[in-house]
Amino acid sequence: MKINANESPGFQFKRFALLGMSGLGKTFISRTLVKQDDWLHYSVDYEIGKILFKNTHRNLLDGFEVGNLTNLSNFLGKPGSQSMGGISFSEYLTRQQLHRDAEIKATLNASSLVERSPELSHFVCDTSGSICELVNPADENDTILKSLSKNFLIICLEAPDSMHQVLIERFLAKPKPMYFQENFLNSLWQNFRNDASNINDQINPDDFMIYGFKALIKRRKAIFDTISKNWGISLNVERLREVKTAADLIGAIEFAIRVKLRANNADKNS
Repeated sequence: MKINANESPGFQFKRFALLGMSGLGKTFISRTLVKQDDWLHYSVDYEIGKILFKNTHRNLLDGFEVGNLTNLSNFLGKPGSQSMGGISFSEYLTRQQLHRDAEIKATLNASSLVERSPELSHFVCDTSGSICELVNPADENDTILKSLSKNFLIICLEAPDSMHQVLIERFLAKPKPMYFQENFLNSLWQNFRNDASNINDQINPDDFMIYGFKALIKRRKAIFDTISKNWGISLNVERLREVKTAADLIGAIEFAIRVKLRANNADKNS
């Protein structure tokens, strides 16, 4: 970050953008702030659905809400055998691109809300777990990260490696909408087909999605680590278990800012 996190407008106005893998608790924390302290909650996943469903898929808005993203997961589908509930890989790629475009728009819209009403405060932007697939955290002019950091304090939720199995189990219990960067997805698909020694119409779509989610955990951790280093701060999910109110979260954020400032100062003096 080019300025101290506690000097940013995002911190001063208590506008936080939560980033991290699906299943780490971004939405849970956001909804806690809404219930306990009447904060504003902007769910990027929910906004993605609204964008995708507003015309030819309006029926998918029925029952679609922040706490129930099933219709978005169903819209994206799963590649594999149609007899097992899958869709063709080419159709899956098409829907992935639609998700990508909608996610970029929905994420940037969060910043537009702030820019139209700069006095907005106590506002949490609950980003999609796939935001890391849309950005280049090493580029100081990255459109999405530059926009978010201008209006929010970027907070990356991090989990120890020991929690990876928990994330997998949460995904199995309640699959979230999944977006894969296209080249990475093509590589995953080819490797899975080779390992399974199957042709497309024999691939179990659920098996592929589990395979893909496991691969994403390792890939995305490295990207989120770079985002927190260059654009914000990180908060360990173990510490977030203690968060019951906005005051608890702000206290955890202030502690994380102090840790980062000490680390930055140590690097300068070394």
